[in-house]
Amino acid sequence: MPSFLETPLAAVAFPAAEAGTALVPWLVGLAALAAVAAAIGVWAVLERLARLERAAAKLDALEELRVALGALAKERSDLDLRRIEHVLIEMRDGQRRLEDSILRATQAALRPAPAAQASADPADPVSRIIARVLAQGFERVQLVPTRDELERLLAAEGAHEVPLEARRNGVLCKGRVLLRDGAVTDVELSPAYTMFP
Repeated sequence: MPSFLETPLAAVAFPAAEAGTALVPWLVGLAALAAVAAAIGVWAVLERLARLERAAAKLDALEELRVALGALAKERSDLDLRRIEHVLIEMRDGQRRLEDSILRATQAALRPAPAAQASADPADPVSRIIARVLAQGFERVQLVPTRDELERLLAAEGAHEVPLEARRNGVLCKGRVLLRDGAVTDVELSPAYTMFP
């Protein structure tokens, strides 16, 4: 090859090699700077991820607390409702017992003594009916027909039924007394609640 071609190439190649050599430290510095910036970025991202993981762990604990609190609130509200229901039932039963006690006391005050009632008038059929029902353990005896209707009924000959109401142990009982020729032959009383289906 001719030498004139080699000289310009060598001359051209030499200054280019000097320019490339001069840029290498700058490029290495820029690469190192980019590597440092990338390392700082990766570190920042990892640090942020670590903070997010710690926050997520706290949120998991909050979720567990929320579930436990919900279960406690549900259990507590059911317990309070059950307590209130039992208290109301006890109050209702107490009120019924009080009403029955008041009724017994007022009936006892209005009713003459049993000995006086039995010896009042043995010929009076009303007294005999009430005495017979009281002897069977009933209380608050009430004849359904009026006294006049009862006298008309007893004036007729034969067997008669006299409807009445009484209480035994606080339970209302309804039934009849069978009379034959003015004498009490049978008493049929049953609790009123058995009359309904």
